[in-house]
Amino acid sequence: MLKPSTPTPNHLRTLKLSFFDQLALPVYVPILFYYLPSVDIISCDKLQNFLAETLTKFYPLAGRFSEDDDELSIHCNDEGVEPPKIDLLPEMDHQPSCPLLGIQVNLFNCGGLVIGTYISHKIADAFTLATFVKEWAYTSFTGTLKAGSLPSFDHLSSLFPTRVLSETTQFPSYIINTTRPKIVTRRFIFDALAIANLKNTIEDSTAIRPIRVVLIMSLIWKVLVGISTAKNGHSRDSSLLFLINLRGKSNLPSLDNDALGNCTMYGIANYMEARKDHELNDFVKLVGNTIGDTCVAIGKAESVDDISSLIVNNQRKVIEKFAQGDEIDVYPSTSWCRFCWYETDFGWGKPFWVSLVECDAFEGISLMDTKDGDGIEAWVSLKENDMAQFERYPNILSSTSKLAFPFLSIN
Repeated sequence: MLKPSTPTPNHLRTLKLSFFDQLALPVYVPILFYYLPSVDIISCDKLQNFLAETLTKFYPLAGRFSEDDDELSIHCNDEGVEPPKIDLLPEMDHQPSCPLLGIQVNLFNCGGLVIGTYISHKIADAFTLATFVKEWAYTSFTGTLKAGSLPSFDHLSSLFPTRVLSETTQFPSYIINTTRPKIVTRRFIFDALAIANLKNTIEDSTAIRPIRVVLIMSLIWKVLVGISTAKNGHSRDSSLLFLINLRGKSNLPSLDNDALGNCTMYGIANYMEARKDHELNDFVKLVGNTIGDTCVAIGKAESVDDISSLIVNNQRKVIEKFAQGDEIDVYPSTSWCRFCWYETDFGWGKPFWVSLVECDAFEGISLMDTKDGDGIEAWVSLKENDMAQFERYPNILSSTSKLAFPFLSIN
C-alpha cells in the first residue's frame, strides 16, 4: 500500500460524501496511459515517491469507506493506494475495506510503459480523475508539488450533503449485477475529416451547427434506433442518457470550475416510437436541445435546493426507464473529451495513446479525444448480435476512418 508522504491532519480525517457522490454508481472507472520507449523514463521508485507526495493533496483517495454510516463518508486514514499486478490494470472489488484508488505501472521489454488507473466512481468523476493524474504528472515532471492548494473535497458535500433517498432515486442492484446477454466492445475512430463531412450533411438541411460530441453521439444513437427497428419489426421508444458536468454552468459559487468529487447530473434525450423523422439532423436536434435545455435549467437555478430538485427529477426518470426492462431501449453514454488526457507528461514525453477498456457489464457509449484533439474515439458496448449489425451499418462504415479492437476487459 502506498501512503501519502505526509500524514493527513486529524481535522481532515473524515470526509462526508456529497449528494452527487451518493447517487454515483459503486463501480471503479479505468483509464490507461501508453508511453513509447524513452531514455528519460524515471524509476518506479521515484514515480511512487511522487505519487505519495501528490496524495498529500488528494488524501481522501488513500482512505477507505466508513462502514459505520452506510458508506456515506470516507475515513481518510492514509491506509494507502493499491498497486497490485494483473493485466495492465489493478484488480479491484468495490467493498468498504478496499482501496478507492488503484494504480499499476507496467514496464515492457521494449522500454515502453503503460500506467493503468482505477478510481472509485463514488468519490470521483472524470474531471476529478483528470485533475489528480495531471497533478501527479506535474509533480513527477518538476520534482515538486504545484504551488497553491486545491479546493477541498468537502467543498461540494458542505452545500450538497447526503440525504435519505427513496427507492425511486436509487439504482437497483440488478442494474449492475444481473446476468445479461454477452456484451462486446468495439472502438470506432472518427477523424477530423469524417466529422467535418458529417457536419456538412447537417448544415445542408438545418441551421444547427453541432459540436463534435453531440454529432457523434447522435449518429451512434440514430444507428442503434435503426438496428432496433429492424430487429423488432417496428420502431419503439429509445432514450440516450448522458452525464452533464455542472461545473461552470450555474451561478452558484458551490458549482465553480474547480470543485472536486462528483459534480454531474443526467441529461435524457427521448426518441418516441411515434416519430417519423429519423434523419441524422433529427437526432442532433434531440440531443442538442436536451443538453441546451438542461444547461439553461441549471443556469436558472437560484439555490442549492433548485439544483438538487433537477438532479432528483432526472435521476428518477432514469431509474424508471431502466425499470421497463426490454420494453424500451436505453443507452447510457458519457464523454471524456476536452479533459486534456494527452497532456499527461511525467517527464518522458506525452502519451501516444490514452484509452478506456472493454466493458462487458452493460451497453453504453463512451467518447474520448484522439491524440490530435480533432477526432473522437467512440467505445461502443452492445449485445453481440447488435454489434455485428452496428459494425456493418453504412453510416458507421462511411464515417469511421478505421476500426480497432481493444484487448482489455472489465467485469
